[in-house]
Amino acid sequence: MRFLEVRNSLTRSPPTGERRRSAAEDFGLSTSFDIMLSKPLAPDDLAAALADLIPPSLRVDVRWDIADLIDEPGALWALVGDTHDPAWPRVLSVLVCREECGLGPYPDLRVAVRLWERFGADALCGTYPFAGERDPNDPYWSLACIGGRWYLASTCGTRLMGPYTDGTRVFPGDEAVRLVRPVAVPE
Repeated sequence: MRFLEVRNSLTRSPPTGERRRSAAEDFGLSTSFDIMLSKPLAPDDLAAALADLIPPSLRVDVRWDIADLIDEPGALWALVGDTHDPAWPRVLSVLVCREECGLGPYPDLRVAVRLWERFGADALCGTYPFAGERDPNDPYWSLACIGGRWYLASTCGTRLMGPYTDGTRVFPGDEAVRLVRPVAVPE
């Protein structure tokens, strides 16, 4: 139960938008993030790809449900979920022990690139200040790894971010992710 209490106390990052820091991140212990994926990858496939990114002595745990997670998970663990958007059918919610895993300052971007290399899966990640100016009227920003290249993207109007309402009716959203401009991602 102790592990579940710790997990529930961490601030999960939003699927898009500027990342929020958890208390554990303030101490530099861990970081958590969500990545939306364009392919319905299975937990075992995701675990194998994530294991390639960290030292072989560390364990990776990827599960469908937090109830299936073992009491003492590995240094990198993730939950896999479904979305209601067929263009982005999977969400990968990841917790990384920062120092142990050595994934650098942008672990979500490293994971996204690895999933592109291994499976050809496009990804939507949170944004960082290096992405530059953004339209303040659009709260749905993401960094998108599309075809192995990075873009600033808007998810406004997509089914992924819906449903939407105009006050009288509710609609799911029918826009595609809009690639605004290429972004240079630091190493």
